[in-house]
Amino acid sequence: MDENDGLPFVSVIIPAYNEERYIRKCLEEWVNQDYPKDRYEILIYDGMSTDRTANIVKEFERRYPGLVFYRVNPKRRQVYAFNMGIRESRGDFFIIFGAHAYPERNFLRKSVETFFRVKKKEPKLAGVGGKIIKLYENRLARFVALIYSSPLSGASTFWYEERPHFAKTVAFALYAKETILKDVGFFDEDMIVGNDFEFNLRINKRGYRLFFDPEIKSYYFARSTWKGFFRQSFNYGAVKSMAIRKGYFSPIWLFPLVFLGFELLTVPFLVIRWLFALYWAVLTGEGIRLWRKTKNLDALALPPVMWFFHNLISFGFLAGLVFGKRAYR
Repeated sequence: MDENDGLPFVSVIIPAYNEERYIRKCLEEWVNQDYPKDRYEILIYDGMSTDRTANIVKEFERRYPGLVFYRVNPKRRQVYAFNMGIRESRGDFFIIFGAHAYPERNFLRKSVETFFRVKKKEPKLAGVGGKIIKLYENRLARFVALIYSSPLSGASTFWYEERPHFAKTVAFALYAKETILKDVGFFDEDMIVGNDFEFNLRINKRGYRLFFDPEIKSYYFARSTWKGFFRQSFNYGAVKSMAIRKGYFSPIWLFPLVFLGFELLTVPFLVIRWLFALYWAVLTGEGIRLWRKTKNLDALALPPVMWFFHNLISFGFLAGLVFGKRAYR
């Protein structure tokens, strides 16, 4: 009996649009996984790129027939590629991965091993994800990463936790396809932004669990502009309110409304001013903590940027409640 017979077949789904600078590295690492090549497939969905992305992917398709497959995503948005990939995949499991990233060469094997190890103890396991190591393309990207590495950002735990644990959301996860199709369903195409967040929320709502293992590692090229940071932060808030409109709820999601009300009341109420001063003290303390942890002096500038970040989230949340998906489309 072939020793590979017991390994599950995995489908790797990668949406891409104008990723000629990154897609080659991504595919090089995927075709060289320490996992049998007859036990996985790589499906790339090109959102009608205008650069050389398609040519590069087709080159890999020629070099690795039966492993790499080029597909066109005529609707361009990633969420449509996710669902196309799930429908067309042959795997018992699937992974949604980014073209702007690349995996360690044991990524696939580690994901599968972790899934079956945890599954023995938790029968309601739906997926496992791992640690994303950011590669910074500019100073601003490094600074934005500082914000998301703080619990004060409200970001998912996989951005800053170092221990294995069950999590509400995971990134670049290996999902059990049968479980997803039977009890969870496809990605919500109404969520043009934040669809992975809503997808993981739905997994939790159906009673399933997700597991984070820091030994499953991938690398992401973090790029940032101030415009991109503003949009991302605004959308971050809008996505949470869209989730509420769709029937999900967490008390912590009301923080944006409380925060805006808190700011409005600082003028007439002295006690609120003292609380606002405490808020700034906490931000300052967090900036110092991150500076000591990362040795990045930019962390000391965290307080005003984190305050601005909280305001952007709050206004995005309000816009999402009022306008729905029009707030971020």
